[in-house]
Formats: sequence, C-alpha cells, structure tokens
Amino acid sequence: MKLIIGEQHIEYKEKPSADEVIERINESVTEGYYFSHFISDGTEVYDEHEEFLESNLDEIMELKIVIKTEKEFMNDVLLSAEEYLQRTIPGMGSLANDFNRVPTNETWGRLEMLLGGVEWLNDMLKVVCNSKERPSNWKTFHQLTSSMQAEVSKLGKAVEKKKNGEISTILKKGFMPIFEQLEKEFGETIDTEFVRKNLN
Repeated sequence: MKLIIGEQHIEYKEKPSADEVIERINESVTEGYYFSHFISDGTEVYDEHEEFLESNLDEIMELKIVIKTEKEFMNDVLLSAEEYLQRTIPGMGSLANDFNRVPTNETWGRLEMLLGGVEWLNDMLKVVCNSKERPSNWKTFHQLTSSMQAEVSKLGKAVEKKKNGEISTILKKGFMPIFEQLEKEFGETIDTEFVRKNLN
C-alpha cells in the first residue's frame, strides 16, 4: 500500500494497521493545519475514517491524505454549514405542519434526522467560534448557537411529553428563524471573508 501525505510517499511492504495509519496522519498534521479527509483508491472519505480503514485496509492500494490550512478548513466548514441549511430550511415548514396533524413514523424519522443535523451544525459552530481563523462576526454565531441549544432543550421536553403542537411551534418559531439567520450569516461571511468554490 502507498500512503501519500503531502510530499511524503510512504510505501508499505506489509499492510499497516488502521492505528498505524492514523498515528502517521496525526504526526503529519502540525499546528495551524487540519486533517480534512482521505482519498482511498480514488474514493473520497470524509467521515468514519477509522471504521473505513479497519474494514477496507486489506484492499487499499493507495491512500492519499488531504491536509488543509486552518483558513481552508474554516472555508469548507462554512460552505458545508450553508449548504446544509439551504437543503434543510425548505422542508422545516412541512415538518412543523405534520406535527399539527397526527405525526406518522415518517414524521418522527424526519424529526430525528433534523436533530442529527442540528447536532452536526452545533459542532460546526463550535469549530467556527474556537478557530484562530474565525470570522469577524463569530460572536453572532456564538449567540445563535446558544439560542439553538435553548430550542433543542425545549424540543426535547416537548418530544418527551409528546406535545405535538408544541413541537410544531418550536420548529416554526424557534428553529426556523435561527436557521434562516445562520444561513444569512454564513452566506455573508463566505462572500466577504472566505471563498466560494466552483463558481463559473
């Protein structure tokens, strides 16, 4: 297997363990840089890296490690968060309306997916607020994160008590305005301080 990290090309005669590969990656990531993802025989892998390596290491011929500067990484975080919100916001109104009716298993499944997305978004916002390359409006992101966490807490209580009308209201009047404000802030931040990729 060939492991490529920047300019380093490491040829393994025997297959390394997943732990050895991860250790080598961690050694290569210096301060001010982030491990972004890797490319395994042409396939980009963005999450669950350790699990992927443990399952596929025997077949991998070439593993290219993608390391980014903190600024590049922050740019990717902002773009990903904005894309998530652009995909999520249009469906929130119908999800909220479904809780005003009798919610189906599909409705509950969509709510669960939304909560998974909220957790991911919250993690991304922590990265934004704690980065050395944080945007100038990071305090706004911090305030919106706090507001979002308060809504998550309210939603948890409403779900626990199965108060469907309350769930609907929290989605419409709690999450929607926060998500819309976040989308606006992410967009303005990307356009003024970062870079949009693949613009024609």
